[in-house]
Amino acid sequence: MDNADIIKRFEALEGERKGSVEGIWDEIEKFVLPLRGDFYSTLNSEGEVDWRRREIYDSTAVFACQSLAASLQGNLTSPSQKWFDLRFRDDELNENDAAMEWLEDCSDRVYQALNESNFDIEIAEAYLDLTGFGTSTLTEEVDEDGKLLFSAVPVREGFFEESHKKQVYRFYRRLQWTATQIISKFGEEKVPEKIRKLADTPDGSTQTQTIIFCIYPRDVPADLDVTKPIAEKSRPFGYKYVLKVGQETLGEEGGYYEMPSFVSRWRKTAGSRWGHSPATVALADILMLNQVKEATIEAAGKAIDPASLVLESALLSDLDLQRGGRTVVNDIDGVRPYESGTQFDVANMEISMLVDSIRKAFFQDQLELKESPAMTATEVNVRYELMQRLLGPTLGRLKTDLLDPLIQRSFNILYRAGMLKEMPRELTAAPLDIEYNGPLPRAQQSDTAMAIERWLMGLGEMAQVFPEALDLVDVDKAVRTIATLRGVPAKALRSDEEIAQKRNQRNEEMQMAKTLQAAQGAGDAMKAVGDGAQSLTAIEGGDPMEGEAA
Repeated sequence: MDNADIIKRFEALEGERKGSVEGIWDEIEKFVLPLRGDFYSTLNSEGEVDWRRREIYDSTAVFACQSLAASLQGNLTSPSQKWFDLRFRDDELNENDAAMEWLEDCSDRVYQALNESNFDIEIAEAYLDLTGFGTSTLTEEVDEDGKLLFSAVPVREGFFEESHKKQVYRFYRRLQWTATQIISKFGEEKVPEKIRKLADTPDGSTQTQTIIFCIYPRDVPADLDVTKPIAEKSRPFGYKYVLKVGQETLGEEGGYYEMPSFVSRWRKTAGSRWGHSPATVALADILMLNQVKEATIEAAGKAIDPASLVLESALLSDLDLQRGGRTVVNDIDGVRPYESGTQFDVANMEISMLVDSIRKAFFQDQLELKESPAMTATEVNVRYELMQRLLGPTLGRLKTDLLDPLIQRSFNILYRAGMLKEMPRELTAAPLDIEYNGPLPRAQQSDTAMAIERWLMGLGEMAQVFPEALDLVDVDKAVRTIATLRGVPAKALRSDEEIAQKRNQRNEEMQMAKTLQAAQGAGDAMKAVGDGAQSLTAIEGGDPMEGEAA
């Protein structure tokens, strides 16, 4: 992909987005995400950062957006617990303990690599963009030490083209770098001469240059094995850094094995690549609440320090309304405060209604747990099930657009680097699936586990009347399914061979016990027969000692 084509495609995407989409984002940035950075200004120094956003008179939407983003992270990709597992698509392999132990070790290593990276920090920023702007972009790179490196791309910098599968086909990022930053990234020998000259001037650290970073697919053989190291220029995806003015390449063309940029949407806007969010839906209420609060504050100021009505003939000097001020008057009855007649109860009612509407848009009325009394375990499960229903479509999008490709790329990176255990030969072509273990996915799986448990309990009662009902149950599969849904590690379960061995041993012990019991019963029977015969002899013949005595 040549540089001119990259610039033309980027300019077309940039022009297409200007207007309504970025206008909405600008309003959301002002009133929902006020410290995420200005859309239409370039910040060259710390002194240009606006820490005082006086446009905001109410922070309900700010807190609601942050709370929803935190709920997503805590319930889907929690930093405090392992939130995913790997599974074989073939159920028979999932019952193979050796295969499952290898796969669990792989998933543990992938999770550890994510935990050691900056994933938790950057995914939190991505969730904020998702709940605010409706679109977020997260990139996954590998640093010089071989560790995973993530970056939440500001939504105003990212552009992309979709494939027929609605996935990222080409990704563009607009960067504003100074000449000093460009040289520190690529080195003096790999940048144009004009950049080197600009870096030698005092303005080199302040004047920014627009750089377009582009990731694009390459034509590669369909049977290319991406599990093995490949030269950068032969990998399925290439990338370039191109100066927008001049169209020169910075550094050298590189390559990726997989698309490293993941674009996720809260809800997909029909006819557009960009998504919409709770902030988009509640924007009218957010703007109205801000205006009502501003007017109420102004009215409260007038009520606290009201204007004065004065008869022209009553004043001998100007009014001095400051503390300790002195005004000379001719007639004190000619001076009185102006009563505005503001109805604060109506204003407060309107504010309360708007606040409730905004909180509902961000699911705060459903996602927040009760403060007191403490919720029972059943109530917690019911609340998680409710969250699953409310956020189900969004969770599905997040899995497809963000989490699935992210975990797959992380697995491939570690596999290529030799950081995973050697794969058994019989598993070489075995496809894998990803299962999520956060509270929200676990709540959905818990329903299935509880359904199996309730069915088994009911079946046990039914078997007392109809014993043949037990013939329907495959106990091993039912118990293994419950263990899987409950998140029990494969190491805690016996293999099929161990189960068969233990059952054979139990059967042998039972058979031996039956044999001993039968032998003991036979011995007791023979003893009883012998005792009976002796008694009969004594009765028929009498006692020989008595005869001799006679």
